[in-house]
Amino acid sequence: MTALLEIKDLEVRFKKDRKYVSTINGVSFNVMPGETVGIVGESGCGKSVTSLSVMGLLPKEYSQLGENSSIEFNGKRINGLSDLDYQRIRGNEIAMIFQDPMSSLNPVLTIGYQMVEMIRNHTDLNKKQANAKAAEMLEKVGIPRANQILNEYPHQLSGGMRQRVMIAMALSCNPKLLIADEPTTALDVTIQAQILDLMRTLQKEFNTAIMLITHDLGVVAEVCDRVIVMYAGRVVEEATVAEIFNNPKHPYTKGLLESIPSLSDEKDRLHAIPGSVPLPEEMPAGCRFAPRCAHATESCYQLIPPRLKISDNQFTSCWLYSEDGGVG
Repeated sequence: MTALLEIKDLEVRFKKDRKYVSTINGVSFNVMPGETVGIVGESGCGKSVTSLSVMGLLPKEYSQLGENSSIEFNGKRINGLSDLDYQRIRGNEIAMIFQDPMSSLNPVLTIGYQMVEMIRNHTDLNKKQANAKAAEMLEKVGIPRANQILNEYPHQLSGGMRQRVMIAMALSCNPKLLIADEPTTALDVTIQAQILDLMRTLQKEFNTAIMLITHDLGVVAEVCDRVIVMYAGRVVEEATVAEIFNNPKHPYTKGLLESIPSLSDEKDRLHAIPGSVPLPEEMPAGCRFAPRCAHATESCYQLIPPRLKISDNQFTSCWLYSEDGGVG
């Protein structure tokens, strides 16, 4: 099966004090049709920047992609497309749900106006048909009184309802790929579960691939097929959900999993990874996790670890492992 989204050697640089500093460096992974891939890591690891690169939403005056960076969608290279060409893909074939729906929706326009405008921009439907489509999508995401909600403004809805509106809007044109950037962070646990369940149901109906960006490993365990673990702008581990939770390899992945509270484990304090993610201009020469790693050797500080195959579906970038997966 051919990958729906394939990212190769992605490098993103941002302008700082008249020079460009690399924040994402050498990121490569793919998303298959109908698959849910979780992108996890601490804040500052490059998860959102990666998603904005795919959407073509990075500010051109302050950022640039590396010369060897390649983002292919449906077999076609999309980085470097004109704004007009990107607009045809964005919303139509690739849609995105942002963390805060209140800042994503225009507060002075009704829900209906915003949905109808988006639908008409990407389809041949007239205003009446687009309005009916908007109401239908609101009903699909479990919003009652759909026709009445279309005439309301974002501030009149709860956080969970606004997020449902964003999901309805994102799926209105049946995109092949849905990028969800922390879609449940601002919601309470009950609403969070409902939103995740809704995304799963709609994914099955529309066969949409989902790229889920989150720092919540509980969410990953519940909805994802495969996991990409990012640290300081690089992919440090990639595996199926089962392998990540049952047999993590990279020390950073292990640290993330150990920091999850457990009902069966009585601890006075939760595990914490010492230190913090380095600033882009202060990245170590070798493994970027080395200053925070208890297993770091001299090689870790000097050489960038290669991508090593642990099993058919598991890869890691760590000097602790030789190519056959054994501890070196």
